[in-house]
Amino acid sequence: MIRPTLSLTAAVAALIAASSALAEPTVERSVKVAPGGLYEIVFNPADDTVLVAAVGPRGANAAAIASLSADLTPGRTIDVSANPLYGLALNSRTQTLYGTDTRTGLISAIDLATGRVVANIGSDRENAHVRQVVVDEAANKVYVSEVGGRGANTLSSRIWIIDGATNTLERQIDVDAVLTGLAVDAAGGRVFSTDMTANEVVVVNLASGEVAHRWATGTESAINVAYDAAGDRLFVASQGTGELTVMKASDGSVIQRVPTGAGALSVAFNGAVDQVYVANRQAGTVTVVDADDYSVLANLQTGTFPQTIAIDRATNAVYVTNKARGLPRDAPAGAPVPVDPTGDTVTIIRP
Repeated sequence: MIRPTLSLTAAVAALIAASSALAEPTVERSVKVAPGGLYEIVFNPADDTVLVAAVGPRGANAAAIASLSADLTPGRTIDVSANPLYGLALNSRTQTLYGTDTRTGLISAIDLATGRVVANIGSDRENAHVRQVVVDEAANKVYVSEVGGRGANTLSSRIWIIDGATNTLERQIDVDAVLTGLAVDAAGGRVFSTDMTANEVVVVNLASGEVAHRWATGTESAINVAYDAAGDRLFVASQGTGELTVMKASDGSVIQRVPTGAGALSVAFNGAVDQVYVANRQAGTVTVVDADDYSVLANLQTGTFPQTIAIDRATNAVYVTNKARGLPRDAPAGAPVPVDPTGDTVTIIRP
């Protein structure tokens, strides 16, 4: 009597596993997030919260870091109106949130326990175009891409290295490029960045401060990059051609190019489920790509302008910010802000 029971149990388990394997990624829900003007998003595993950079409507002085629970229930907000933040990165060990104030060229460090800004870190350049921020938690280092230009008559791009223990600028590396996205290989002592005009991945040796490689993506407007250390791969999102490029991180060779959607902007990788996520800003979709065979598993409508992506590594939930349609820069004073039901939202995707 025991053997049939075990066989039945094994059969049921196999059926459940097969059903799970066949499940397609789906959108679970989306919620509006005040005060709007959403940019980057991070997940905090210490308290299972989602933190969102919300700069507010154009012309308003209402920038905040909005906190949501894992199921997107609104929580506290941290007022950052003095220095509105766009890019975000979290050191979950020290519970310090870092944000880029692109308007003034400052990096803000926020102590999440108190909600206080404990440092504003700048450089010798006023209004530096700081963009992407990445944290190496083990070394307590913070890396920032500063967008510059190419040629003798322009300011170079820079990679900032910040000491997280003191929240001070440790050094900067000048790069003749237009750097945007950023990923760090801490073990290999390398930084990968995207040059949006040359459509290259620029590899910088952190020890020497020299450019080690420039690898062509074969795309247009390569803007963001994610690094897969275990698989020796880079995942690059390109806005101009609306695609994901998979490259070998050891030599820059192109493994695969996958069309995703217009305005491919952000990219994230989760090795636990072997999936890559690409936010396609103009298409209004997030493309889910199988990281094994590079097939497209789903194109999910998330909101008006999908911006950035964060992953809860414990549950594998994927969180996406969606920016709203706003007023044009030349709109007259007092012009009504367009009503956009699917903008200024955060969406949960279940893989």
